[in-house]
Amino acid sequence: MDQNTFARINALCLKATTLSRSARALEVIVQAHWIDCYDARIEILAEENPRLSPTEARMAGLVEACTALGWTQKELRNRMMIWRGYKEIKDAGGWVSLVFTGSGIYSTCKYRVGIDDGLLQRLKKIRASLEVAADTLHPTWRELLTPVGAGTQRRYTGHPHDWVVDGEKDAIPLPITYHQWDPDFSFRQLDQCILDGCWHGRDPRRLCAGDTFTCSECDQRQSDDPQLNKCACFPILHPPNNNARIPVQVARCPSGKNNGLFARCAFERGTAIGEFVGLVTKGIEGVDVMMGGHGDTQYQIYQGRLGNYTRFINHSCAPNAQFTKFVFCGIERILVVSKGIEAGAEITVDYSSSYWNKLDKICLCGESCCRYQRRKD
Repeated sequence: MDQNTFARINALCLKATTLSRSARALEVIVQAHWIDCYDARIEILAEENPRLSPTEARMAGLVEACTALGWTQKELRNRMMIWRGYKEIKDAGGWVSLVFTGSGIYSTCKYRVGIDDGLLQRLKKIRASLEVAADTLHPTWRELLTPVGAGTQRRYTGHPHDWVVDGEKDAIPLPITYHQWDPDFSFRQLDQCILDGCWHGRDPRRLCAGDTFTCSECDQRQSDDPQLNKCACFPILHPPNNNARIPVQVARCPSGKNNGLFARCAFERGTAIGEFVGLVTKGIEGVDVMMGGHGDTQYQIYQGRLGNYTRFINHSCAPNAQFTKFVFCGIERILVVSKGIEAGAEITVDYSSSYWNKLDKICLCGESCCRYQRRKD
């Protein structure tokens, strides 16, 4: 990096550092980039002046930067200690890990709280997860990288669950993970169930009609209007919210299970993770469906090629979630509810014996209490 380029970076860094806290993400980006530029400048100084020791080359670069920034060497050294922490985080977790971090990153890097090989390795593992979430939920975030010349083109487009995370590798388009079984596989993401034409517009999940509904659990009024709704049961889902923002991701699983659903934050016991969403139909045989119904009315929810992220929840004989029926505004819903799930854990449910008794395959949950591991013995 030549002297003129380094001078421009210094000017950019000075401007970003004096911005208000509302531009903290941009400030951190520029400061991490400044460390990259400073290191590159030291290499050039060492090449241009072979007689300089590494310490003398760093000192020459420091003096050059202090002159441009108008700071003392002590001031710049103190700042560089913090900025180098930003760079370490960026190198491990990508720019996304800086943009979406909280204001606590300053104290973390200043006092080196928790910044160790363990943290940096974890950041490397979740880098793709962070980028998928950022690109699909905040599609313009990369514009913040323009001042430092980093790429602003999104890597991941579409719905957050159109991508399958695979450890430190780049995320994979969802259809590709099913091509070995179905080369034409596609999946339509839904926010709520849709009715099959076989029902002729009548929703079989509806238990009662009317304009006013009372929750059978909390005895409070239910309404799709957030201003009128008083029911606090499973508030993350009802009134209807954008399920795409619930912190879960589809990811590759070991042991031949293909894909699974993973928690990106902790879910306390009793917390709703999602509604089982798909095509409300009847009479389907030979494929996996969710059975529902009340009285003489029975229905199926099919998620083969359309639905939401609950489609990717695997079975476990020691599950950390369960299916629960819940009536909201007169319509029966099937929810996935946590039994207590840690961040990073795979979300699982028990498919029950009614599912396994129809199949000629073994269970891959790996639990010591597995009930279906030796079915082919």
